[in-house]
Amino acid sequence: MIMPSKRVLLLDSSALLNAGFSFKEGIEHLITSNCVSELKSMESRLLADNALAQGLLLIFDPCPHSVQSMLNFLERLGDKRLSKADVSVLALASELKHKEREVEVITDDYSIQNALKALKIPFRPILQKGIKKPKKWRD
Repeated sequence: MIMPSKRVLLLDSSALLNAGFSFKEGIEHLITSNCVSELKSMESRLLADNALAQGLLLIFDPCPHSVQSMLNFLERLGDKRLSKADVSVLALASELKHKEREVEVITDDYSIQNALKALKIPFRPILQKGIKKPKKWRD
């Protein structure tokens, strides 16, 4: 269950795949089940499993309506390259924003950053610089 008084960091799988991320007390860390399934390395799985066991990380998925709304938005944006996990992160970020939660997405994925920029949802990269301006994709 999400606690409404805390700031939320929503993690893309890249946050746990790249060295340099650490969990902080007093901040709620969320990840979608689709992102957890992308964690293939032993190091990233152990980091996630330990954080889950200590209650520092929660698995939370967006509702189906949020996913469909996000797919519609991404189609208008012209981005057809996003994975199911990427869409789940964007849909949950949008859902949390609509619930007036203070959400920030942690991701090095430029396509996710591009969509977040267009949605006016804050993000923070781990190893990359991050994008400056949103891009409209063309076929």
